[in-house]
Amino acid sequence: MPLSNKQLQDVCMLYCGDHRQCRYLAEDDNDHSKWYCLKKKKTDKDKIDKRMAQFVKDCAQKGIDPKSQNIPMGDNCAGYPVLKVIQQGYDCP
Repeated sequence: MPLSNKQLQDVCMLYCGDHRQCRYLAEDDNDHSKWYCLKKKKTDKDKIDKRMAQFVKDCAQKGIDPKSQNIPMGDNCAGYPVLKVIQQGYDCP
């Protein structure tokens, strides 16, 4: 089990459609109803952070507000390790 539905809605803000959605979300390749947090995976987190920094830099050079581009930019929690068999989230014990 991946992130809980409450975690996805209330914290990760999945499907909110704007910059507040967490940038560390990753959809399961085999089951598109499951989502994982990549913040605790250092290599993935570093790639995401570098892409985000470059995106913000590109927007600044073009005079565009990055928050207006509807790209997930959030850093919404401390993160969860990727566990495919245990449901995780603020509402899970």
